[in-house]
Amino acid sequence: MKLLLSCFEWTATILANELKILGYRPFDNFSTWLYVECKSIKDIWKLNLNSRIANKIFCEISNSTINNFDQLFDFAYGINWENYIAKWYKIEIDANIYNSTIDSKKSTQSIVNKAILKKLVWEWKQRFSDPKLRPVNILVQIIENKCSIFVNTSWESLHNRWYRVQVWEAPLKENLAASLLRLCNWHYKTPLIDPMCGSGTICIEAAMIARNIAPGLNRHFAFESFANFDKEEFENMKKELKSKIFQWNYEIVWQDINPKMIEIAEMNAKSAWVADTIKFECRDLFKTKQRNGFIVTNPPYGKRLKEYNLDGLYENLISLYKWNLGCFITSYENADKMVGYDFKIKNLNNNGEAVKLYLKK
Repeated sequence: MKLLLSCFEWTATILANELKILGYRPFDNFSTWLYVECKSIKDIWKLNLNSRIANKIFCEISNSTINNFDQLFDFAYGINWENYIAKWYKIEIDANIYNSTIDSKKSTQSIVNKAILKKLVWEWKQRFSDPKLRPVNILVQIIENKCSIFVNTSWESLHNRWYRVQVWEAPLKENLAASLLRLCNWHYKTPLIDPMCGSGTICIEAAMIARNIAPGLNRHFAFESFANFDKEEFENMKKELKSKIFQWNYEIVWQDINPKMIEIAEMNAKSAWVADTIKFECRDLFKTKQRNGFIVTNPPYGKRLKEYNLDGLYENLISLYKWNLGCFITSYENADKMVGYDFKIKNLNNNGEAVKLYLKK
């Protein structure tokens, strides 16, 4: 069974390392996805529950060589779609085509959609979709005339852990926060501080890593609607993961000048079961003292969030790194001039926005 795991650009290597830790061998890495082979449906459950970096996990349900649209229709029609699409669910189809005889994404989507609907109507005699239900996502990938059809097993992106009760403006996605922690090689026994915590995502992800809390324990997945889904076995897997949660003490500190932000972050931490793992401090960055440990933060960029003195804010932030390791991510244009030679700089993409990662050497 072949799985395709999508990810944000620049996180594919981090995702590959995560998969190796989980016991898998990723192959054919690209900038925004990679593949793994797995042996059973339980591997799909395991990866959806445990991956902190992936966006979505697609399972290949069939593959074939095709050279024209008639062959594509017959190929798609031959799949047992009733195993993956429950009654009343809408269908959404995406397509990736590279160096193939078929070269129209729109036509590919239309033909596969027609084949699926015809097959399901044949099986069920009638079919009406409920607009209130989340759609089933199908991915058609045609590379050099080799067609693979995948079904999304995750539903919405895995970055949504479902612990964020409230968010402030410009929140960092959860799997990007986890990627930053992995990229700067933070170890859970080392103190960590986010001096501008915002909604608290970085510290919550750090606390979940430290306590070995699987990121998917608090959400639902598309595979739960598949035919022959074994709910009892899945619940047993979740119970086993919960039994492996650590209860040790850690030094994870988040700060923000805005008491409302601390309140929001604390609510989110409670929802993620880690409020007792994090120390909350309402403190101005300009009054923050040096403390040993890693500093990882997502400071204001001066775009969506307006800041009175951004130059002063970044100067003070960078001074905190004098004796500390860690990183920060921003698109603030003056940051390059301030960091000097103490930081490695990487050009990244944060949810469609060009940003730079500053990694302390």
